[in-house]
Amino acid sequence: LASIRHLGYPLLDYKSILISYFYNTLCLSRMSSESKVILIPWDYDSAFHRAVLSKQREECSWHQEKVEKEWRELQAKGRKCIYWITSDKLSDTAQSINAVPRQASHQAFIPIGHISIDSLNPDANHLHLDIPSSGVFWIKTFYVSHSVQGQGIGRAAMDEAEKMAAREPLNARTLMLDTVERNDQLREEFALFTYGSLPKDPNQDWYARRGYQVIRTVQNYYRIVDRNGKLWDTKTVFMRKDIA
Repeated sequence: LASIRHLGYPLLDYKSILISYFYNTLCLSRMSSESKVILIPWDYDSAFHRAVLSKQREECSWHQEKVEKEWRELQAKGRKCIYWITSDKLSDTAQSINAVPRQASHQAFIPIGHISIDSLNPDANHLHLDIPSSGVFWIKTFYVSHSVQGQGIGRAAMDEAEKMAAREPLNARTLMLDTVERNDQLREEFALFTYGSLPKDPNQDWYARRGYQVIRTVQNYYRIVDRNGKLWDTKTVFMRKDIA
């Protein structure tokens, strides 16, 4: 609520937004595993878009504080390309993606998650990874609403993101991503803190089946501190997939 309240909406408006958001995601909980998704650019100039993205980041407990300023600026510059994973109900109003103008459809949609295709990952520059000097994009900021997880939505979103990355205006030749190392993700104490339960399918294995290969493992790349101040000792794997 706070993320919407500070945008200046009346009480009725921000309550209505969240009620509608939660109702629609619950209604989508019976989507078929064969359901296809559409990726629609996040409109960084829309207060509604920013409020809903902030709410989804709160749900996944990661980087919600970056939406209003850092990600908004990076999206405007074309360094981040955040897309909604959609059904129907918000509204397609984004005027650009990758800093390239586009014609917004103004079609309504329900945001059931989001994914970003970023042209740069400056935080990893010091690692000097074995990747080409151009045509590289990073899959980042990937989240699917809890109510529709396990129904093929993530797979469909990655399918669409990879196709979109290869086309204009991105023209990617190599895709990169990073994720927690599989054995660390399967540690019970860490898994319960991070995900609420042990994952059935570690992220690393899921991406490997999609053709991503580990090119580097880095200890404590991310500083993960829990609510009690404990710093988790974890490894991050960097994975590469050539698509052109």
